[in-house]
Amino acid sequence: MLKTAGWLLPAIVALVGCSSSGARHGQTLSQALAAIGHDKALAGASSGVMVRDADSGNLLYQAHADRRLVPASNMKMFTSLAAFDILGADYRFATRLLTTGKQRGDTLQGDLYLQGSGDPTLHPDDLDTFAAALAQRGIRHIQGRMLLDTSAFDKTPFGAGWSWDDEPFAFAAPISALNYAFTPGGDINVVRVDVLPGARAGAPGRASFYPANDSVTLVNHTTTGGDTALTLERRPGSNRIVVSGTIAAQAETSSRLTTVDQPAFVVGALLQNALRAHGITLRGGIEEAVTPAGAQLLAEKTSPSLSRLIVTFLKVSNNGYGEILTKAMGHKTQGKGDWASGLRAISHFVQNQGIEAGAYRQVDGSGLSRMNQITPQQLTTLLLAARKQPWFADWYHALPVAGEPELLVGGTLRNRMEKSAAAGRAHAKSGSMTGVSSLSGYVDSATGRPLVFAIISNNYLVPGAEVKALEDRLVETLAACDATVICR
Repeated sequence: MLKTAGWLLPAIVALVGCSSSGARHGQTLSQALAAIGHDKALAGASSGVMVRDADSGNLLYQAHADRRLVPASNMKMFTSLAAFDILGADYRFATRLLTTGKQRGDTLQGDLYLQGSGDPTLHPDDLDTFAAALAQRGIRHIQGRMLLDTSAFDKTPFGAGWSWDDEPFAFAAPISALNYAFTPGGDINVVRVDVLPGARAGAPGRASFYPANDSVTLVNHTTTGGDTALTLERRPGSNRIVVSGTIAAQAETSSRLTTVDQPAFVVGALLQNALRAHGITLRGGIEEAVTPAGAQLLAEKTSPSLSRLIVTFLKVSNNGYGEILTKAMGHKTQGKGDWASGLRAISHFVQNQGIEAGAYRQVDGSGLSRMNQITPQQLTTLLLAARKQPWFADWYHALPVAGEPELLVGGTLRNRMEKSAAAGRAHAKSGSMTGVSSLSGYVDSATGRPLVFAIISNNYLVPGAEVKALEDRLVETLAACDATVICR
């Protein structure tokens, strides 16, 4: 055995011809990868790696592959694969507008129900379409309340072990059965705060937020002049956002995203604004209630299919999608849209792929929690099992592709492994948190032999970019080498 700074590398005797990535021609795969494992960036860290033949499943290389580590967004591999198996590639979320009232002339006498199922793609424009549908029916007055039906999911907005100081950031947005999105990356349940300079130095900056709604309050404490230095504050449990600091007199618009509290009520407020825009008055307030059986459907919006949603989930690494999918799996299998039920559904799928239930820990759907623990071996086992599924092509298509510049092609790997042997040939999921980095997926060797790989590193102190450079070197080495002999 060869002890290195980060990995314990078994002696592997297979000769492989390597043409790039710093590997010398004629090196064994062990020697090529050992050079990576020696890097000082992994000194004192905990790492594990495994490489297997994708067709046979035979082991080509491993180092601490049975070590349980925090995977960050590689946890999305478990969630996304289970979602295809449990929900199906054609699964769609639905949001419905219903009523138990009767229309009398231009007046709807009764309550409106907005029923959600977790759709992460509901856009303010969709709510405008709902309001337009009522206007087309000739409705100008609603003599009732707007009732939000979020019963498809429980009321817990955050995953177990999420960091409290992440709450304001878009990557840790709360989820509900009623969500909304408006950014290209599918960020959910956030508002964008825009600040422009005032008319003169010393004047307040001009602050606004989008999408505008009555559930959120923006307090502007900005001043024009000096350098741009702005801060946003939203206290937990509140939708009062305070923007303060300075904005330079000649500055362009400064924009920041921040999450909202109780997103379902923000969705309700957005619909209320849309009703006003279409000349419809709502007499009652906005409350929560379960839609009664027999309610009349007024309008409906369905999401794109899971096979399309999974592209945003994996390529952009959208955390909210993972949590929504987890609860949706719980709702489908056990009638309970909560994490416990969803995680049981995922666990059942994972066990069916040959991984023991007690051999890993999953507490959320996205990997944002540091309580998650999986091994590189388990990741490669799932990657091998995925290739045998009838929906594999759709799932594989959703993985980021190394060195491909388009966001919805290259995803989180669009600026990695560019102009290397792995560019365009490595399809993999990355993961990142402070002191945590992971990468797992598929790559073809120099002779076109399909390989699966997984690497997870924890507890390093260097910048994450240094560890990711080592991951890239590992994948580039696999892509540049002729791994024609089984390594044991």
